[in-house]
Amino acid sequence: MFKNIFSMMFIISGLLANTLSLSDNGNGSWNVNYLTSETIGGFQFNVDGATINSASGGDAESNGFLLSTNATTVLGFSLTGNTIPSGSGILLQLNLSGTPTGLSGI
Repeated sequence: MFKNIFSMMFIISGLLANTLSLSDNGNGSWNVNYLTSETIGGFQFNVDGATINSASGGDAESNGFLLSTNATTVLGFSLTGNTIPSGSGILLQLNLSGTPTGLSGI
């Protein structure tokens, strides 16, 4: 019985994992999509295989987050304590040079 409960808890926690993913808009911009069971109070990640030109929009901008980038890293936070509610959506949009191979250092 305990083995079945543990297996079910493992499956549920795997389904509710927090994730970020990329989707190509076909014009040099890429959406960073999120799926989370937790409120987002800030974030930082690296873009692999491409150079970041800018970051804007999405739920980060809608919720008053400040976005900062360099060639490889994105940082988002709120000075006023705003958060992004749990759920899913577009975290932000990246304008990139090159084709990214993934996100790391999340």
